[in-house]
Amino acid sequence: MYIMAIYGELKFLESLKKEPEDRTADDHQIIYSYLHGLEALSSLREASLRTLCRTVRYESYEANDILYCRGELSTCWFILLSGSVFIDGSMYLPRSR
Repeated sequence: MYIMAIYGELKFLESLKKEPEDRTADDHQIIYSYLHGLEALSSLREASLRTLCRTVRYESYEANDILYCRGELSTCWFILLSGSVFIDGSMYLPRSR
């Protein structure tokens, strides 16, 4: 089962790293299946989540990069896949699936 989980994660990352316009129907389904399993997105209606799957993109940051500062208008939403993030002095880690 562990091998299948790793394979699923690798397929998800492979699909996610493609430019949105280059993704196949299979890529969209892989991304949908992964995101549907995330607690933060579990309450979204299917149509909304599928729309998100068509636009979501992969970004990677170096340690100590600042994504945005207090008071700034945020123009996107981040899903932490690995690493950690500090928000208002508290550290957050990605949840296990």
